[in-house]
Amino acid sequence: MNLKLALSTALFLAAAPALAQPPAAAAPPSGGAAAQPAQQPQPSPAQIAAIQTSGQAFGTCISGGIANVPATATPEAGATTVLAGCAAQRQALVTAVEAMLDTMPADQKAAAHAQMESQLAEVPTQVANGIRQQRAAAAAAAAAPATPTPSTTPAAPATPTPH
Repeated sequence: MNLKLALSTALFLAAAPALAQPPAAAAPPSGGAAAQPAQQPQPSPAQIAAIQTSGQAFGTCISGGIANVPATATPEAGATTVLAGCAAQRQALVTAVEAMLDTMPADQKAAAHAQMESQLAEVPTQVANGIRQQRAAAAAAAAAPATPTPSTTPAAPATPTPH
């Protein structure tokens, strides 16, 4: 799996709980005055930075781990090994996301947490697929014909044509 896929996985995982918030519904007007929708709590810049930093660390760890999976390991076994090696980064990401979730209203927190858990459950499959993609790319590169190199021997002189 390339770095782009690893980072997108980690950042999607990090951002998804915020996306789980349902849109605020406008309350029906009472007494002729329009009711203002309640302000949704927004993550602080520090929370966003913590999620981004830990997401990047997790993605970088996954990318580095995938590059070191032995060819003899199945993609699933390789994914298990990679994720075990990235457990600290994964936990840091989960901790950062949960800190953001703690600021959400209770009715939204449960749904966002469930979404995070669902996405975490998909990561091993995504890593195994990344290993497959990396192996397929390496096999395709190995099967491609080698680019010919220019000859270093001088060309034979041309025979002059008689007049």
